[in-house]
Amino acid sequence: MSLVNLAHCCSHLQNASKARLGLTSIPCTTLHHTLMLQLQRSGYVSSVTIGGPVPPPPSHLNPILDPADPEYQYQSQSQSSEPSSTNTNTNTNTDMDMEMHTGSNESIITQANIATRRLWVGLKYWNNEPVLQKMHLVSKPTRRVWMGFREIEALARGDASGYVRGLRGVGESMYVTTDRGLMEVRDCVEKRTGGMILCRVNGV
Repeated sequence: MSLVNLAHCCSHLQNASKARLGLTSIPCTTLHHTLMLQLQRSGYVSSVTIGGPVPPPPSHLNPILDPADPEYQYQSQSQSSEPSSTNTNTNTNTDMDMEMHTGSNESIITQANIATRRLWVGLKYWNNEPVLQKMHLVSKPTRRVWMGFREIEALARGDASGYVRGLRGVGESMYVTTDRGLMEVRDCVEKRTGGMILCRVNGV
């Protein structure tokens, strides 16, 4: 886990929101991808798409639904019940659209292009203000902050835990890396688990 690269991504997303960009990209890593999906689930970003150095077409920027969402399960069942010929045609058209937009089939990840993978993140705005106002690390490369369940519970209540202040702002979230994966602090309280405090996000 590289906190240096994650700090750069946090600064980039914060600056892109202030610049009123609709779409921006960050390096594609497992940690970045998991965190962006958590941000999307919390409502800070509109879409998360894995692509190449060229922005993907608008048709590829559809929001990714949570597998726990009933709508996701409904769409999965609907797609599986369609005839195989329809699915084949759809996939062929999708690949052709990608090739026409980028000049090559970037949807296939190979050893030759894996280093050029980018995460394309769609930013959200409300009343002409960015939804993602601030984003910064809590743990530093030279000082990683580990907390147990009780300390994280105090943060979720709004109380300070050590030198980390609690969540008191409207639309404020904090993300934690645990042995069960990356979670928001409220999910950590629900599942009674602790971990390393990764970053803090302030919304509108």
